[in-house]
Amino acid sequence: MKRTISVLAAVTGVLGATLAGISPASAAAPAVDCSTGGYTRVLNSYVPTNVQRPAVDGRSYNIAGPSAYTYEVCLDIPDTSTFTIEVRIWSNGSQSVFVDDRPGDKVFRYSPGANSFWQVYGTMTGPDSTYVYYTWNEKQIPA
Repeated sequence: MKRTISVLAAVTGVLGATLAGISPASAAAPAVDCSTGGYTRVLNSYVPTNVQRPAVDGRSYNIAGPSAYTYEVCLDIPDTSTFTIEVRIWSNGSQSVFVDDRPGDKVFRYSPGANSFWQVYGTMTGPDSTYVYYTWNEKQIPA
């Protein structure tokens, strides 16, 4: 009887999590579709593999004015690659770094803050001496 109750509790927990839209941590990540996010800026570019490159967002430098924004980026890359993104932010005399090194397509956000300066670097993994194409989709969201 004890075993029946614990199995029933586990099944109820899994069913409840499924109905609530929560998936187990071991489940595969859902597919990323950059065409549905309402992105206002799209950059199609390429980078050499296994080398950190600046300006992968298409801008050498980014400078924010008095209004703060959050930037949402949807990155479309080959399924077998990992594009590690590093955003270096300088604001009011201090520096912070945002890093996203998840493999495959991804959506991420970073908030540099008002009156700040930042640069975006990237390293694409892949076979040596090759170039890999990617699409950078971006939109600004008022903070």
